[in-house]
Amino acid sequence: MFGYDAPVKMLGVDPGSVRMGLAWADDATGVAVPDTVVAYEGITRAAELICQLLREREAALVVLGLPTGADGAETPACRRTHRLAEALRDRGCRVELQPEYLTTNEARRRARLAGRPRHRPVDDLAAQIMLEEYLSELGCAGS
Repeated sequence: MFGYDAPVKMLGVDPGSVRMGLAWADDATGVAVPDTVVAYEGITRAAELICQLLREREAALVVLGLPTGADGAETPACRRTHRLAEALRDRGCRVELQPEYLTTNEARRRARLAGRPRHRPVDDLAAQIMLEEYLSELGCAGS
């Protein structure tokens, strides 16, 4: 799908002002899996962490959720995502932006259905949903 011989591993990131949700996938299976939620500690620290995770998992791509409005227009929160994308690219990471709308609401719904405690953050599920949408748009199997 990406011009590589092997499946492309990717990290999905739902960047927020307090937390970042992380999920993993590859383009061969088209399956996204939630991973964890980490504290957001600014652009520099977030970029360092994401690059470290990409190296550790030998992943080739980071997909950042771009928090758009219902009409697809960028919101003020998109500035942070664009700055994070730039910081990642400056560090040599391949970055794709995935517009996302209402992923947190869908993540809350999925968390309730799975019996996840209400106090537990759902940012990892939001990252999974955003990554599923990205994979679906690529036409990957399983998405």
